Amino acid sequence: MSFVYVGNLVGETVSVIDTKVNQLIANIGVQGAPIALIVSPNGEYCYVLIQGVPGNVTVIDTKDHRVIATVQVGIVIFTSFPFTQMMITHDGQWIYVLNNLSSNVTVIDTKDYRVIANLQTNFFSSSIAITPDDQFAYVANIISDHSVNVLEMKANQIISTIGIGMGAVSIKITPDGRYAYICNRSSNHVSVVDIKANQVIASVVVGDGPLSLEITADGQYVYVTNIEGATVSVIETNTHQVISTVEVGLNPFNLAITADDCYVYVVNGDGNTVSVIETRTNRVISTIGVGLTPFTLGITADDRYVYVVNINQSTVSVIETKTNQVISTVSVDMFPGALAITP
Repeated sequence: MSFVYVGNLVGETVSVIDTKVNQLIANIGVQGAPIALIVSPNGEYCYVLIQGVPGNVTVIDTKDHRVIATVQVGIVIFTSFPFTQMMITHDGQWIYVLNNLSSNVTVIDTKDYRVIANLQTNFFSSSIAITPDDQFAYVANIISDHSVNVLEMKANQIISTIGIGMGAVSIKITPDGRYAYICNRSSNHVSVVDIKANQVIASVVVGDGPLSLEITADGQYVYVTNIEGATVSVIETNTHQVISTVEVGLNPFNLAITADDCYVYVVNGDGNTVSVIETRTNRVISTIGVGLTPFTLGITADDRYVYVVNINQSTVSVIETKTNQVISTVSVDMFPGALAITP
């Protein structure tokens, strides 16, 4: 059984949707506005980052949808961008939280929900990515000095700072751990960092306002949404070159790739649609109408369903991937933002 957890910013709740019946089964009260959600690798816990001075991480047991712990972190606020403000290691042992206003990273031990480190970073860190071997974390800084901080996770120390482009908003690492790709919104390019050398080896010019990116599971391609250009750029990782530019809807905000690498789903915030790109041809094969201002999305592990959060309608649209049609619309609490899906 799989569940979708949705953080409701104004409602200060987390809604739970049962994917078997696509119905709301719970609204869990939390102590503030939930701005980021992640699920543990084993699916047993949902971790919710709560905005505040200070903020906190609320731990939900997915067996009974009950809050079992609250961990205080730094000063963290919601932004209107699809930042990755919290990540869990692949082995599920550590949680890394970006406190964007207190300019540090809080490290939480998931065994006893204890803070084991607070690492100083540059001002207003935007997104974090962790290498597949859980040895290093890369933190993109959007405002201060246009850089990426490299954290050695065993020692919990910053070991390097890499200069990149202006306005770093999102960062992802290839499945083989060789490269980090960073969207630089203000300079309209994607920086490519060689993980082994911790150096920028390429700056790839993309469309206007690159905002979010995802990498295919086979590591061959990077898909980048260009929010001002209403396009998606496709980068080949062997050459670090753009091989295709796909026109989508207005304000392409976020995207997700199916586990089989066959399709890319893109939420178009101002078009109230989701574009479906076939990766074999890099063409849009379907445009699906959803609710008002689709903000983010997630795909179930079996690739059967796509869940789209409509932030200005307080609903979640459920798309069946076999037909690319909306099969259900689930009402949640006020102003939903982030979501996470159990395996």
